[in-house]
Amino acid sequence: MSVHVTRRAFLLGGAVAASSLAPARQARGQAKATITYWNGLTGADGKVMDELIDRFTAETGIRIEQQRLPWAELYAKLQVAVPAGEGPDLALIHTVEVPHFAHDGVLEAIDDATLAEKGLRGDDYLPATWQGGTFQGKRYSLPLDVPQHILYLNSKVVKDAGLAGKVPGNRNELVAMAKQMTKADAFGFAIGTVNPGRYTWGFHNLLWQNGANIYTSDLKRAAVADPAAIEVAEFWTGLATQQKVAPPANANCRDAFIAGKLGMWIAGSWNFTGLREAKVEFTVAPVPRLFKQPVVWSMPHQYSFPKSKAADRAKREAAWTHVRWMTDHVAEWTLKAGQVSAYRKAHTDARITADPVLKTLLAQAPNWQVGQPTPKWVAAENVTRPVIDSMYTGQKPPKAAMEDLAKQINGLPD
Repeated sequence: MSVHVTRRAFLLGGAVAASSLAPARQARGQAKATITYWNGLTGADGKVMDELIDRFTAETGIRIEQQRLPWAELYAKLQVAVPAGEGPDLALIHTVEVPHFAHDGVLEAIDDATLAEKGLRGDDYLPATWQGGTFQGKRYSLPLDVPQHILYLNSKVVKDAGLAGKVPGNRNELVAMAKQMTKADAFGFAIGTVNPGRYTWGFHNLLWQNGANIYTSDLKRAAVADPAAIEVAEFWTGLATQQKVAPPANANCRDAFIAGKLGMWIAGSWNFTGLREAKVEFTVAPVPRLFKQPVVWSMPHQYSFPKSKAADRAKREAAWTHVRWMTDHVAEWTLKAGQVSAYRKAHTDARITADPVLKTLLAQAPNWQVGQPTPKWVAAENVTRPVIDSMYTGQKPPKAAMEDLAKQINGLPD
């Protein structure tokens, strides 16, 4: 297990602030708290978080011991460490993790009085992000940003195919453009980064566009064998096996896009800063409506407070101070890490609205959708991955594969 730990110890005067709007000016001379903070920001965005934490410590005197793990390892560690009383003071998690951690008693509930005291209101956030922090009527997290899908177009590949200036608006246009770009070892279209056949987030996005989902709206049974879901599965299968416009299941689509071997790519918003660093000429467009509705998959990062065996008010207040500080400085996170803020105020920042990629990401906000609020979501995603891969590679027909998936999901334990 690879763990990256950074420690900051800036011995500036100041104390933990109860309100956090002007923490550096409050209660000088009191002891400063040190808080532990776990997250999965192991990429370029982790460096940005380091810079912001440096600023936070310099301004408030609150020290942060940060521990980073790959997301899957982080979640496994939280599940074990928190009940043992060894969890962090603050954790950044994805929206779909909130239901099962809340259900299992890993997270502290956040009451309305505390939110009001910290000056945080639902109206200040975009609806999909704010609602994603609740489970069974209680709030367990607060959104930071909105990782989401976007359509990347490789300018050279598009131009060489005689399609300069064109953007697909529907499924037929996308397939037609992809065929025109597909030549030899180059492909016209892909969804996902590494191993596109197993990219559940892309598959979810297509399900949602067709009015389908993993579970029925009452969350009582799997909906993946319903007609709308099977229609999506047939399209998913056809990309590589029939249309032959998509790369093989084991491909690295990001590398292919950078190398000019992929023309159109639906992938996460977190990729665009790296593409700029690689000096790739590209444009972006909203995720095209390939089915009934222009839904865009999103996965907000959420701040949460893991339960502790012994309450420490100073640490909790320090953790809140950091959340409030990040909320007030989230425009910096958006500009440097490339993730659109969940907090509305940052959306009017001229530096953000002037960036063509960030502007496109913000324009998708009315179409954002997140995973269903069931503790079984993550387990269902795990069993979905090999099934959709078997379809993508042509090993199993869509209808049979989705019927098998429905049985697996319905058999998941409560």
